[in-house]
Amino acid sequence: MSRIRQRTTAFAVLCLALLAAAPARPLRAGAGEGIDPSALGYYMRGSFMEAQGELVPAYTYYSYASRNAPQNLHIHLALARVTFDLGKFDETRRHIDLLLGSEEYDSEARLLLAEVEYREKRTEKAIDLLQQIKERQDVPRFEVYKFLARIYLEKEDDARALEALETARGLDPGDLFVQYRLGFLYADAGRMQEAAEAFSRAVEANPSFASAHLALGSVLMHTGDREGAKRELSSALALDPGNRNAMHDLSEMYFADREYEEGVEVLEPLYLDQRLDEEGKLMLGRFYYALKRTDDALRVFRGLMATYGETPQLLRAVAEIELDLGHHRTAYEYLQRLVRMAPDDFDNHVGMILLTNGLAGEPSGPEEALELSENEGARRLRDAARAVDRNSVGNNYLIGTVYRQSGDLERAEQFLARAEQLAPDDRRVLLELASVFEGMQRFDEAIKRISTLYENEPDDPRIANFYGYLLAEKGDRLDFARRLIERALEIDPGNGYYLDSLGWVRFKQGDYQAAAELLQSAIAAVGDDAVIWEHLGDAYAGLGMMAEAASSYSKSKELDPDRPRIGEKLRTAEAAVTRDKDRVE
Repeated sequence: MSRIRQRTTAFAVLCLALLAAAPARPLRAGAGEGIDPSALGYYMRGSFMEAQGELVPAYTYYSYASRNAPQNLHIHLALARVTFDLGKFDETRRHIDLLLGSEEYDSEARLLLAEVEYREKRTEKAIDLLQQIKERQDVPRFEVYKFLARIYLEKEDDARALEALETARGLDPGDLFVQYRLGFLYADAGRMQEAAEAFSRAVEANPSFASAHLALGSVLMHTGDREGAKRELSSALALDPGNRNAMHDLSEMYFADREYEEGVEVLEPLYLDQRLDEEGKLMLGRFYYALKRTDDALRVFRGLMATYGETPQLLRAVAEIELDLGHHRTAYEYLQRLVRMAPDDFDNHVGMILLTNGLAGEPSGPEEALELSENEGARRLRDAARAVDRNSVGNNYLIGTVYRQSGDLERAEQFLARAEQLAPDDRRVLLELASVFEGMQRFDEAIKRISTLYENEPDDPRIANFYGYLLAEKGDRLDFARRLIERALEIDPGNGYYLDSLGWVRFKQGDYQAAAELLQSAIAAVGDDAVIWEHLGDAYAGLGMMAEAASSYSKSKELDPDRPRIGEKLRTAEAAVTRDKDRVE
Protein backbone atom coordinates (compact mmCIF):
# COMPACT_ATOMS: atom_id res chain seq x y z
CA MET A 1 0.00 0.00 0.00
CA SER A 2 1.36 3.42 -0.98
CA ARG A 3 2.15 6.05 1.63
CA ILE A 4 -0.48 8.44 0.21
CA ARG A 5 -3.07 5.68 0.46
CA GLN A 6 -2.09 5.03 4.07
CA ARG A 7 -2.63 8.70 4.94
CA THR A 8 -6.03 8.75 3.21
CA THR A 9 -7.22 5.71 5.13
CA ALA A 10 -6.04 7.14 8.43
CA PHE A 11 -7.85 10.38 7.73
CA ALA A 12 -11.07 8.52 6.89
CA VAL A 13 -10.86 6.61 10.18
CA LEU A 14 -10.41 9.91 12.02
CA CYS A 15 -13.50 11.37 10.34
CA LEU A 16 -15.56 8.31 11.35
CA ALA A 17 -14.41 8.68 14.92
CA LEU A 18 -15.38 12.34 15.01
CA LEU A 19 -18.85 11.71 13.67
CA ALA A 20 -19.38 8.80 16.01
CA ALA A 21 -18.31 10.90 18.99
CA ALA A 22 -20.62 13.79 18.02
CA PRO A 23 -23.83 12.33 16.59
CA ALA A 24 -26.05 14.62 14.53
CA ARG A 25 -28.60 16.70 16.38
CA PRO A 26 -31.96 17.73 14.90
CA LEU A 27 -32.71 21.46 14.76
CA ARG A 28 -36.05 20.93 16.44
CA ALA A 29 -36.63 19.25 19.76
CA GLY A 30 -36.94 15.54 19.48
CA ALA A 31 -34.99 12.39 19.40
CA GLY A 32 -31.69 12.31 17.57
CA GLU A 33 -31.37 10.71 14.22
CA GLY A 34 -28.83 8.22 13.09
CA ILE A 35 -26.21 9.16 10.51
CA ASP A 36 -26.99 8.18 6.93
CA PRO A 37 -24.11 6.00 5.64
CA SER A 38 -23.99 7.84 2.30
CA ALA A 39 -23.87 11.19 4.14
CA LEU A 40 -20.94 9.89 6.18
CA GLY A 41 -19.13 8.84 3.01
CA TYR A 42 -19.62 12.23 1.38
CA TYR A 43 -18.55 13.98 4.58
CA MET A 44 -15.32 11.97 4.74
CA ARG A 45 -14.50 12.81 1.12
CA GLY A 46 -15.24 16.48 1.78
CA SER A 47 -12.99 16.44 4.86
CA PHE A 48 -10.18 14.93 2.87
CA MET A 49 -10.47 17.52 0.09
CA GLU A 50 -10.65 20.37 2.60
CA ALA A 51 -7.51 19.09 4.30
CA GLN A 52 -5.77 19.12 0.88
CA GLY A 53 -6.90 22.70 0.24
CA GLU A 54 -9.26 21.61 -2.52
CA LEU A 55 -12.19 23.75 -1.44
CA VAL A 56 -14.51 23.39 -4.43
CA PRO A 57 -14.61 19.58 -4.32
CA ALA A 58 -14.88 19.77 -0.53
CA TYR A 59 -17.89 22.07 -0.88
CA THR A 60 -19.50 19.65 -3.37
CA TYR A 61 -19.07 16.61 -1.10
CA TYR A 62 -20.26 18.48 1.98
CA SER A 63 -23.34 19.61 0.02
CA TYR A 64 -24.08 15.99 -0.90
CA ALA A 65 -23.66 15.01 2.74
CA SER A 66 -26.06 17.74 3.86
CA ARG A 67 -28.74 16.61 1.42
CA ASN A 68 -28.61 13.15 2.97
CA ALA A 69 -28.42 14.44 6.57
CA PRO A 70 -29.99 17.92 6.44
CA GLN A 71 -30.17 18.33 10.21
CA ASN A 72 -26.60 17.33 11.05
CA LEU A 73 -25.00 20.42 12.59
CA HIS A 74 -21.46 19.10 12.20
CA ILE A 75 -21.95 19.06 8.41
CA HIS A 76 -23.42 22.57 8.49
CA LEU A 77 -20.35 23.76 10.42
CA ALA A 78 -18.12 22.26 7.74
CA LEU A 79 -20.19 23.96 5.01
CA ALA A 80 -20.06 27.27 6.86
CA ARG A 81 -16.29 26.99 7.08
CA VAL A 82 -15.77 26.09 3.41
CA THR A 83 -18.24 28.61 2.00
CA PHE A 84 -16.49 31.29 4.03
CA ASP A 85 -13.16 30.33 2.53
CA LEU A 86 -14.75 30.42 -0.93
CA GLY A 87 -16.20 33.88 -0.28
CA LYS A 88 -19.82 32.70 -0.43
CA PHE A 89 -20.77 34.76 2.60
CA ASP A 90 -24.55 34.66 2.11
CA GLU A 91 -24.47 30.88 2.16
CA THR A 92 -22.10 30.97 5.13
CA ARG A 93 -24.69 33.01 7.02
CA ARG A 94 -27.43 30.46 6.23
CA HIS A 95 -25.41 27.64 7.72
CA ILE A 96 -24.39 29.76 10.73
CA ASP A 97 -28.05 30.57 11.42
CA LEU A 98 -28.65 26.84 11.91
CA LEU A 99 -25.75 26.66 14.40
CA LEU A 100 -26.48 29.71 16.56
CA GLY A 101 -28.01 28.79 19.90
CA SER A 102 -26.85 25.19 19.72
CA GLU A 103 -25.07 23.85 22.76
CA GLU A 104 -22.04 22.53 20.88
CA TYR A 105 -21.50 24.96 18.01
CA ASP A 106 -22.78 28.38 19.08
CA SER A 107 -19.36 29.76 20.01
CA GLU A 108 -17.68 28.53 16.82
CA ALA A 109 -20.59 29.89 14.78
CA ARG A 110 -20.28 33.34 16.37
CA LEU A 111 -16.52 33.39 15.80
CA LEU A 112 -17.02 32.53 12.11
CA LEU A 113 -19.86 35.07 11.83
CA ALA A 114 -17.52 37.71 13.25
CA GLU A 115 -15.12 36.88 10.40
CA VAL A 116 -17.96 37.34 7.89
CA GLU A 117 -18.98 40.69 9.37
CA TYR A 118 -15.35 41.81 9.37
CA ARG A 119 -14.85 40.81 5.73
CA GLU A 120 -18.01 42.73 4.79
CA LYS A 121 -16.71 45.86 6.58
CA ARG A 122 -19.23 45.69 9.46
CA THR A 123 -16.52 45.90 12.09
CA GLU A 124 -18.74 47.01 14.95
CA LYS A 125 -20.89 43.87 14.53
CA ALA A 126 -17.73 41.79 14.41
CA ILE A 127 -16.50 43.38 17.62
CA ASP A 128 -19.84 42.77 19.32
CA LEU A 129 -19.77 39.08 18.39
CA LEU A 130 -16.21 38.68 19.63
CA GLN A 131 -17.04 40.43 22.89
CA GLN A 132 -19.87 37.92 23.41
CA ILE A 133 -17.55 34.91 23.26
CA LYS A 134 -14.18 36.21 24.43
CA GLU A 135 -14.48 34.66 27.91
CA ARG A 136 -16.03 31.37 26.85
CA GLN A 137 -13.92 28.31 27.45
CA ASP A 138 -15.10 26.45 24.33
CA VAL A 139 -13.43 28.89 21.92
CA PRO A 140 -9.75 29.59 21.27
CA ARG A 141 -9.63 32.73 23.46
CA PHE A 142 -6.18 33.65 22.20
CA GLU A 143 -7.45 33.80 18.62
CA VAL A 144 -10.47 35.87 19.71
CA TYR A 145 -8.30 38.50 21.44
CA LYS A 146 -5.85 38.51 18.57
CA PHE A 147 -8.75 39.07 16.15
CA LEU A 148 -10.08 41.89 18.34
CA ALA A 149 -6.63 43.49 18.41
CA ARG A 150 -6.39 43.33 14.62
CA ILE A 151 -9.71 45.14 14.25
CA TYR A 152 -8.82 47.80 16.84
CA LEU A 153 -5.48 48.39 15.14
CA GLU A 154 -7.24 48.99 11.83
CA LYS A 155 -9.63 51.40 13.56
CA GLU A 156 -6.56 53.13 15.12
CA ASP A 157 -8.05 52.55 18.56
CA ASP A 158 -4.64 52.04 20.15
CA ALA A 159 -5.86 51.84 23.74
CA ARG A 160 -8.23 48.91 23.07
CA ALA A 161 -5.75 47.26 20.71
CA LEU A 162 -3.12 47.40 23.43
CA GLU A 163 -5.49 45.88 25.98
CA ALA A 164 -6.46 43.04 23.61
CA LEU A 165 -2.85 42.32 22.66
CA GLU A 166 -1.68 42.24 26.27
CA THR A 167 -4.45 39.75 27.08
CA ALA A 168 -3.51 37.66 24.04
CA ARG A 169 0.13 37.72 25.11
CA GLY A 170 -0.85 36.35 28.48
CA LEU A 171 -2.53 33.44 26.71
CA ASP A 172 0.33 32.79 24.26
CA PRO A 173 3.57 34.75 24.88
CA GLY A 174 5.31 33.26 21.86
CA ASP A 175 3.06 34.60 19.11
CA LEU A 176 4.93 36.70 16.55
CA PHE A 177 2.03 38.95 15.53
CA VAL A 178 1.11 39.82 19.10
CA GLN A 179 4.65 40.69 20.20
CA TYR A 180 5.41 42.58 17.00
CA ARG A 181 2.30 44.74 17.17
CA LEU A 182 2.75 45.32 20.90
CA GLY A 183 6.23 46.62 20.17
CA PHE A 184 4.88 49.33 17.90
CA LEU A 185 2.15 50.35 20.33
CA TYR A 186 4.64 50.61 23.20
CA ALA A 187 7.04 52.61 21.01
CA ASP A 188 4.26 55.01 19.95
CA ALA A 189 3.42 55.51 23.63
CA GLY A 190 7.07 56.25 24.46
CA ARG A 191 7.41 53.03 26.48
CA MET A 192 10.69 52.12 24.82
CA GLN A 193 11.94 49.47 27.22
CA GLU A 194 8.68 47.53 26.88
CA ALA A 195 8.84 48.02 23.11
CA ALA A 196 12.36 46.60 23.05
CA GLU A 197 11.25 43.58 25.08
CA ALA A 198 8.26 42.95 22.78
CA PHE A 199 10.36 43.17 19.62
CA SER A 200 12.96 40.89 21.22
CA ARG A 201 10.22 38.30 21.79
CA ALA A 202 9.13 38.72 18.17
CA VAL A 203 12.70 38.03 17.04
CA GLU A 204 12.77 34.93 19.27
CA ALA A 205 9.49 33.78 17.74
CA ASN A 206 10.90 34.09 14.22
CA PRO A 207 14.64 34.88 13.93
CA SER A 208 14.22 35.10 10.14
CA PHE A 209 11.73 37.98 10.32
CA ALA A 210 13.79 40.93 9.07
CA SER A 211 11.18 43.53 10.00
CA ALA A 212 11.32 42.50 13.67
CA HIS A 213 15.10 42.93 13.70
CA LEU A 214 14.66 46.34 12.04
CA ALA A 215 12.05 47.46 14.56
CA LEU A 216 14.14 46.24 17.49
CA GLY A 217 17.19 48.04 16.09
CA SER A 218 15.26 51.29 15.77
CA VAL A 219 14.03 51.10 19.37
CA LEU A 220 17.47 50.25 20.71
CA MET A 221 18.85 53.23 18.80
CA HIS A 222 16.36 55.48 20.62
CA THR A 223 17.17 53.98 24.01
CA GLY A 224 20.88 54.66 23.50
CA ASP A 225 21.98 51.06 22.97
CA ARG A 226 23.85 51.83 19.78
CA GLU A 227 25.81 48.59 19.66
CA GLY A 228 22.65 46.54 20.10
CA ALA A 229 20.95 48.61 17.44
CA LYS A 230 23.78 48.01 14.99
CA ARG A 231 23.62 44.29 15.69
CA GLU A 232 19.89 44.09 14.98
CA LEU A 233 20.05 46.33 11.91
CA SER A 234 22.89 44.21 10.56
CA SER A 235 20.72 41.10 11.05
CA ALA A 236 17.83 42.78 9.25
CA LEU A 237 20.09 43.66 6.34
CA ALA A 238 21.58 40.17 6.20
CA LEU A 239 18.09 38.67 6.00
CA ASP A 240 16.84 41.28 3.52
CA PRO A 241 19.72 42.94 1.61
CA GLY A 242 17.27 45.20 -0.18
CA ASN A 243 15.82 46.62 3.06
CA ARG A 244 16.35 50.35 2.53
CA ASN A 245 15.36 51.35 6.05
CA ALA A 246 17.84 48.97 7.66
CA MET A 247 20.59 50.04 5.28
CA HIS A 248 19.89 53.75 5.84
CA ASP A 249 19.66 53.55 9.65
CA LEU A 250 22.74 51.35 9.97
CA SER A 251 24.75 53.56 7.63
CA GLU A 252 23.73 56.72 9.47
CA MET A 253 24.80 55.18 12.78
CA TYR A 254 28.16 54.12 11.40
CA PHE A 255 28.70 57.59 9.95
CA ALA A 256 27.69 59.36 13.17
CA ASP A 257 30.03 57.10 15.17
CA ARG A 258 32.84 57.62 12.62
CA GLU A 259 32.95 53.92 11.86
CA TYR A 260 33.58 54.59 8.20
CA GLU A 261 35.25 51.27 7.39
CA GLU A 262 32.23 49.41 8.78
CA GLY A 263 29.95 51.53 6.62
CA VAL A 264 31.93 50.67 3.52
CA GLU A 265 31.80 46.96 4.43
CA VAL A 266 28.01 47.17 4.47
CA LEU A 267 27.46 49.24 1.33
CA GLU A 268 30.34 48.41 -1.01
CA PRO A 269 29.27 44.81 -1.81
CA LEU A 270 25.76 46.03 -2.64
CA TYR A 271 27.26 48.74 -4.83
CA LEU A 272 29.48 46.30 -6.70
CA ASP A 273 26.48 43.97 -7.21
CA GLN A 274 24.49 46.96 -8.54
CA ARG A 275 21.90 46.53 -5.78
CA LEU A 276 22.47 49.87 -4.07
CA ASP A 277 19.83 52.57 -4.54
CA GLU A 278 20.50 56.28 -4.97
CA GLU A 279 20.42 57.03 -1.25
CA GLY A 280 22.78 54.15 -0.51
CA LYS A 281 25.24 55.33 -3.15
CA LEU A 282 25.20 58.82 -1.66
CA MET A 283 26.03 57.35 1.73
CA LEU A 284 28.80 55.18 0.28
CA GLY A 285 30.31 58.27 -1.32
CA ARG A 286 30.25 60.01 2.04
CA PHE A 287 32.05 57.07 3.65
CA TYR A 288 34.71 57.09 0.91
CA TYR A 289 35.19 60.83 1.35
CA ALA A 290 35.51 60.51 5.14
CA LEU A 291 38.19 57.85 4.58
CA LYS A 292 40.04 60.20 2.19
CA ARG A 293 39.25 57.88 -0.70
CA THR A 294 38.41 60.94 -2.77
CA ASP A 295 38.78 59.23 -6.15
CA ASP A 296 36.27 56.56 -5.12
CA ALA A 297 33.92 59.20 -3.71
CA LEU A 298 34.05 61.26 -6.90
CA ARG A 299 33.50 58.12 -8.99
CA VAL A 300 30.33 57.33 -7.03
CA PHE A 301 28.97 60.88 -7.08
CA ARG A 302 29.74 61.47 -10.75
CA GLY A 303 28.14 58.12 -11.59
CA LEU A 304 25.02 59.26 -9.76
CA MET A 305 24.97 62.50 -11.73
CA ALA A 306 25.31 60.57 -14.97
CA THR A 307 22.33 58.42 -13.99
CA TYR A 308 20.04 60.83 -12.17
CA GLY A 309 21.26 64.20 -13.40
CA GLU A 310 22.64 67.06 -11.37
CA THR A 311 20.75 67.39 -8.10
CA PRO A 312 21.57 69.90 -5.36
CA GLN A 313 22.70 67.12 -3.04
CA LEU A 314 25.10 65.68 -5.62
CA LEU A 315 26.45 69.06 -6.67
CA ARG A 316 27.10 69.95 -3.04
CA ALA A 317 28.92 66.66 -2.43
CA VAL A 318 31.15 66.98 -5.51
CA ALA A 319 31.87 70.67 -4.87
CA GLU A 320 32.86 69.89 -1.28
CA ILE A 321 35.35 67.27 -2.43
CA GLU A 322 36.79 69.56 -5.08
CA LEU A 323 37.21 72.31 -2.46
CA ASP A 324 38.92 69.88 -0.13
CA LEU A 325 41.33 68.92 -2.93
CA GLY A 326 42.08 72.59 -3.54
CA HIS A 327 40.39 72.52 -6.95
CA HIS A 328 38.97 76.01 -6.57
CA ARG A 329 38.20 76.68 -10.22
CA THR A 330 36.47 73.31 -10.67
CA ALA A 331 34.54 73.70 -7.42
CA TYR A 332 33.45 77.20 -8.44
CA GLU A 333 31.82 75.84 -11.60
CA TYR A 334 29.82 73.28 -9.61
CA LEU A 335 28.88 75.87 -6.98
CA GLN A 336 27.61 78.30 -9.61
CA ARG A 337 25.26 75.65 -10.99
CA LEU A 338 24.19 74.71 -7.49
CA VAL A 339 23.26 78.26 -6.50
CA ARG A 340 21.41 78.84 -9.77
CA MET A 341 19.48 75.60 -9.32
CA ALA A 342 18.11 76.44 -5.84
CA PRO A 343 18.98 80.00 -4.80
CA ASP A 344 16.62 79.97 -1.79
CA ASP A 345 18.36 77.03 -0.09
CA PHE A 346 21.02 78.38 2.27
CA ASP A 347 22.98 75.12 2.19
CA ASN A 348 23.66 75.70 -1.50
CA HIS A 349 25.49 78.96 -0.73
CA VAL A 350 27.87 77.64 1.93
CA GLY A 351 30.67 76.46 -0.35
CA MET A 352 30.39 79.58 -2.48
CA ILE A 353 30.74 82.05 0.39
CA LEU A 354 33.72 80.15 1.82
CA LEU A 355 35.44 80.07 -1.57
CA THR A 356 34.78 83.67 -2.56
CA ASN A 357 35.67 85.07 0.86
CA GLY A 358 39.07 83.43 1.05
CA LEU A 359 38.09 80.80 3.61
CA ALA A 360 38.62 77.68 1.47
CA GLY A 361 42.38 77.42 1.85
CA GLU A 362 44.98 77.55 -0.89
CA PRO A 363 44.39 76.23 -4.43
CA SER A 364 46.14 73.01 -5.40
CA GLY A 365 48.06 74.79 -8.16
CA PRO A 366 48.04 77.74 -10.55
CA GLU A 367 45.58 76.00 -12.88
CA GLU A 368 43.02 75.83 -10.06
CA ALA A 369 43.58 79.39 -8.79
CA LEU A 370 40.43 81.47 -8.98
CA GLU A 371 40.41 85.07 -10.12
CA LEU A 372 37.42 86.92 -8.68
CA SER A 373 36.21 90.48 -8.97
CA GLU A 374 36.89 92.66 -5.96
CA ASN A 375 33.27 92.69 -4.83
CA GLU A 376 32.23 89.10 -5.57
CA GLY A 377 32.86 87.83 -2.05
CA ALA A 378 30.65 90.55 -0.56
CA ARG A 379 27.95 89.95 -3.19
CA ARG A 380 27.93 86.20 -2.61
CA LEU A 381 27.74 86.80 1.13
CA ARG A 382 24.72 89.06 0.68
CA ASP A 383 23.01 86.42 -1.48
CA ALA A 384 23.60 83.81 1.21
CA ALA A 385 22.36 86.14 3.93
CA ARG A 386 19.05 86.54 2.09
CA ALA A 387 18.60 82.75 2.08
CA VAL A 388 19.25 82.32 5.82
CA ASP A 389 16.53 80.53 7.76
CA ARG A 390 15.83 82.94 10.61
CA ASN A 391 14.98 80.02 12.89
CA SER A 392 18.15 78.04 12.16
CA VAL A 393 20.98 78.32 14.68
CA GLY A 394 23.43 76.82 12.19
CA ASN A 395 22.51 79.18 9.34
CA ASN A 396 22.82 82.29 11.49
CA TYR A 397 26.01 81.09 13.15
CA LEU A 398 27.74 80.35 9.86
CA ILE A 399 26.83 83.59 8.12
CA GLY A 400 27.77 85.55 11.24
CA THR A 401 31.14 83.81 11.37
CA VAL A 402 31.89 84.59 7.73
CA TYR A 403 30.94 88.24 8.24
CA ARG A 404 33.28 88.40 11.25
CA GLN A 405 36.16 86.89 9.33
CA SER A 406 35.52 89.29 6.46
CA GLY A 407 35.74 92.19 8.93
CA ASP A 408 32.08 93.27 8.91
CA LEU A 409 31.54 93.06 12.67
CA GLU A 410 28.18 94.84 12.71
CA ARG A 411 26.56 92.34 10.35
CA ALA A 412 28.32 89.52 12.19
CA GLU A 413 26.75 90.68 15.44
CA GLN A 414 23.30 90.82 13.82
CA PHE A 415 23.32 87.15 12.78
CA LEU A 416 25.17 85.82 15.81
CA ALA A 417 22.83 87.62 18.20
CA ARG A 418 19.90 85.92 16.47
CA ALA A 419 21.64 82.56 16.83
CA GLU A 420 22.16 83.30 20.54
CA GLN A 421 18.45 84.02 20.97
CA LEU A 422 17.64 80.64 19.42
CA ALA A 423 20.30 78.74 21.44
CA PRO A 424 21.48 80.79 24.44
CA ASP A 425 23.97 78.14 25.63
CA ASP A 426 25.44 77.14 22.27
CA ARG A 427 29.21 77.00 22.75
CA ARG A 428 30.12 77.94 19.19
CA VAL A 429 27.80 80.92 19.12
CA LEU A 430 29.01 82.30 22.45
CA LEU A 431 32.66 81.99 21.41
CA GLU A 432 32.03 83.71 18.10
CA LEU A 433 30.02 86.51 19.70
CA ALA A 434 32.78 87.06 22.25
CA SER A 435 35.25 87.39 19.36
CA VAL A 436 33.00 89.92 17.63
CA PHE A 437 32.64 92.03 20.78
CA GLU A 438 36.38 91.81 21.36
CA GLY A 439 36.98 93.20 17.86
CA MET A 440 34.49 95.99 18.58
CA GLN A 441 36.26 96.78 21.88
CA ARG A 442 33.02 95.99 23.75
CA PHE A 443 34.82 93.97 26.38
CA ASP A 444 32.02 93.78 28.96
CA GLU A 445 29.76 92.01 26.45
CA ALA A 446 32.58 89.73 25.34
CA ILE A 447 33.42 88.84 28.96
CA LYS A 448 29.75 88.13 29.70
CA ARG A 449 29.69 85.41 27.02
CA ILE A 450 33.04 83.89 27.82
CA SER A 451 32.40 83.82 31.55
CA THR A 452 29.23 81.80 30.90
CA LEU A 453 31.29 79.29 28.94
CA TYR A 454 33.94 79.19 31.66
CA GLU A 455 31.32 78.33 34.30
CA ASN A 456 30.22 75.40 32.14
CA GLU A 457 33.71 74.26 31.07
CA PRO A 458 36.30 75.43 33.62
CA ASP A 459 38.85 72.85 32.47
CA ASP A 460 38.85 73.89 28.81
CA PRO A 461 42.21 75.67 28.29
CA ARG A 462 40.98 77.58 25.23
CA ILE A 463 38.13 79.15 27.16
CA ALA A 464 40.29 79.93 30.18
CA ASN A 465 42.90 81.57 27.93
CA PHE A 466 40.32 83.65 26.05
CA TYR A 467 38.71 84.74 29.32
CA GLY A 468 42.06 85.81 30.74
CA TYR A 469 43.01 87.64 27.56
CA LEU A 470 39.73 89.59 27.49
CA LEU A 471 40.26 90.65 31.12
CA ALA A 472 43.76 91.79 30.18
CA GLU A 473 42.44 93.79 27.23
CA LYS A 474 39.98 95.51 29.55
CA GLY A 475 42.63 95.87 32.30
CA ASP A 476 40.32 94.25 34.85
CA ARG A 477 41.00 91.60 37.54
CA LEU A 478 44.51 91.01 36.22
CA ASP A 479 45.54 88.60 38.98
CA PHE A 480 42.53 86.42 38.15
CA ALA A 481 43.35 86.74 34.44
CA ARG A 482 46.89 85.57 35.15
CA ARG A 483 45.65 82.52 37.07
CA LEU A 484 43.28 81.65 34.25
CA ILE A 485 46.01 81.67 31.63
CA GLU A 486 48.53 79.88 33.83
CA ARG A 487 45.92 77.16 34.32
CA ALA A 488 45.52 76.93 30.54
CA LEU A 489 49.30 76.55 30.17
CA GLU A 490 49.33 73.76 32.78
CA ILE A 491 46.94 71.84 30.56
CA ASP A 492 48.66 72.76 27.28
CA PRO A 493 52.27 73.76 28.02
CA GLY A 494 54.15 75.66 25.34
CA ASN A 495 51.04 76.90 23.51
CA GLY A 496 52.28 80.06 21.84
CA TYR A 497 48.94 81.87 21.94
CA TYR A 498 48.57 81.18 25.66
CA LEU A 499 52.09 82.52 26.19
CA ASP A 500 51.06 85.66 24.28
CA SER A 501 48.03 86.08 26.55
CA LEU A 502 50.13 85.67 29.70
CA GLY A 503 52.71 88.12 28.33
CA TRP A 504 49.94 90.62 27.69
CA VAL A 505 48.65 90.25 31.26
CA ARG A 506 52.19 90.84 32.59
CA PHE A 507 52.45 93.91 30.36
CA LYS A 508 49.17 95.25 31.78
CA GLN A 509 50.53 94.62 35.28
CA GLY A 510 53.59 96.72 34.44
CA ASP A 511 56.16 93.91 34.46
CA TYR A 512 57.56 94.71 31.00
CA GLN A 513 60.61 92.47 31.33
CA ALA A 514 58.52 89.38 32.12
CA ALA A 515 56.14 90.39 29.34
CA ALA A 516 58.94 90.67 26.79
CA GLU A 517 60.35 87.27 27.69
CA LEU A 518 56.97 85.58 27.45
CA LEU A 519 56.18 87.27 24.13
CA GLN A 520 59.55 86.23 22.68
CA SER A 521 58.70 82.63 23.63
CA ALA A 522 55.25 83.04 22.04
CA ILE A 523 56.77 84.11 18.71
CA ALA A 524 59.23 81.24 18.84
CA ALA A 525 56.29 78.84 19.31
CA VAL A 526 53.79 80.37 16.88
CA GLY A 527 55.94 82.00 14.23
CA ASP A 528 55.04 85.30 12.62
CA ASP A 529 51.83 86.73 14.09
CA ALA A 530 50.93 90.40 13.75
CA VAL A 531 49.26 90.65 17.18
CA ILE A 532 52.13 89.02 19.07
CA TRP A 533 54.75 91.21 17.32
CA GLU A 534 52.72 94.29 18.26
CA HIS A 535 52.52 93.12 21.89
CA LEU A 536 56.28 92.55 21.92
CA GLY A 537 56.78 96.04 20.52
CA ASP A 538 54.66 97.45 23.37
CA ALA A 539 56.74 95.52 25.93
CA TYR A 540 60.00 96.83 24.43
CA ALA A 541 58.57 100.34 24.44
CA GLY A 542 57.70 99.93 28.11
CA LEU A 543 61.34 98.96 28.75
CA GLY A 544 62.55 101.97 26.77
CA MET A 545 64.09 99.71 24.10
CA MET A 546 62.75 101.80 21.21
CA ALA A 547 64.89 100.31 18.45
CA GLU A 548 63.60 96.82 19.34
CA ALA A 549 60.08 98.26 19.63
CA ALA A 550 60.34 99.85 16.17
CA SER A 551 61.59 96.55 14.69
CA SER A 552 58.69 94.63 16.28
CA TYR A 553 56.09 97.17 15.10
CA SER A 554 57.55 97.08 11.61
CA LYS A 555 57.20 93.28 11.53
CA SER A 556 53.59 93.53 12.73
CA LYS A 557 52.76 96.12 10.05
CA GLU A 558 54.39 93.97 7.40
CA LEU A 559 52.18 91.02 8.39
CA ASP A 560 48.98 93.06 8.70
CA PRO A 561 49.16 96.55 7.18
CA ASP A 562 45.58 97.31 8.22
CA ARG A 563 46.07 96.77 11.95
CA PRO A 564 44.64 99.77 13.83
CA ARG A 565 47.25 102.20 15.23
CA ILE A 566 50.21 100.02 14.19
CA GLY A 567 51.43 102.70 11.83
CA GLU A 568 51.20 105.35 14.54
CA LYS A 569 53.11 103.16 17.01
CA LEU A 570 55.82 102.51 14.43
CA ARG A 571 56.26 106.20 13.67
CA THR A 572 56.45 107.02 17.38
CA ALA A 573 59.10 104.37 18.00
CA GLU A 574 61.13 105.41 14.97
CA ALA A 575 60.99 109.04 16.06
CA ALA A 576 62.25 108.05 19.52
CA VAL A 577 65.11 106.13 17.94
CA THR A 578 66.01 109.19 15.83
CA ARG A 579 65.96 111.45 18.88
CA ASP A 580 68.24 109.07 20.76
CA LYS A 581 70.69 109.09 17.86
CA ASP A 582 70.63 112.88 17.73
CA ARG A 583 71.37 113.10 21.46
CA VAL A 584 74.30 110.74 21.12
CA GLU A 585 75.73 112.71 18.26
